[in-house]
Amino acid sequence: MASQASLLVSQFWPPWKTIDRRSSQRQMLKQSLAEINSAFPQLASVKSCAMIGCGNGDLDVEFVCGCLPNVTQLAAVEPDAEQMAELKTRVGELLPHVSTEFYRETAESWKVAADQPFDVVLLFHCLYYVRQPDRPALLKKLFDGVVAAGGLAFVLVSPYDFENPSKFDTLKYSLKREPWRKSIVFDGVEVRERMTVAGFRECYQLPIKFEVDMQEPDDDLMALLIFLNEGRLSYEQVRKEAKQIINGKKYLPHESWFGVFRKP
Repeated sequence: MASQASLLVSQFWPPWKTIDRRSSQRQMLKQSLAEINSAFPQLASVKSCAMIGCGNGDLDVEFVCGCLPNVTQLAAVEPDAEQMAELKTRVGELLPHVSTEFYRETAESWKVAADQPFDVVLLFHCLYYVRQPDRPALLKKLFDGVVAAGGLAFVLVSPYDFENPSKFDTLKYSLKREPWRKSIVFDGVEVRERMTVAGFRECYQLPIKFEVDMQEPDDDLMALLIFLNEGRLSYEQVRKEAKQIINGKKYLPHESWFGVFRKP
């Protein structure tokens, strides 16, 4: 029999839609694109881009539209069927003249043609979903065959500060088991270490600060928090926990880490 948490999540829209609706991250990324373009003027001549683990494209397509004006070839890799459907709609509307291949696969299972590496690869909020033991092999695969020589890999992650977690992280993972946190977190320090071990050279980093809307903490927000806590909280527990942490605040500040790595 399905748990109360599972039933709650299934009653509402998928958790990622709640995050999209309540977070200002896309808007803040958009505001950062001018700085990124200034740091990497070569983006104007990029012809090919792979978006790996791109979900519904909320962030990735925003980046492509704002930084890759002359891209002609896209590869979009996403295992979730519903997110892939929304991604196809978004790409069709915003990038109608770009040739796009859609792969309903995980980052680990996707295989790129050896003779068709990409000028730019986007890894936006996808590395958490790769098991820790598999991360070195994935990044080595990216270096060896996915990113072209002289190409760039753009990584976006939400770091978790174990010593001083943000209120939003506390809200997301309040009753998580510590081993789980350590297995899913992929912060800037680990990204830099693993990318350089794979062969990339770090060349840029940027914090992207944004807010999460906590107004009207309705059922979809409660379902999201239950989902993020592995279904280990009842509806009553998560509402009580959320009330204590939110403490009347309308918005909770949060931050993502954005890094760029070059393949020599």
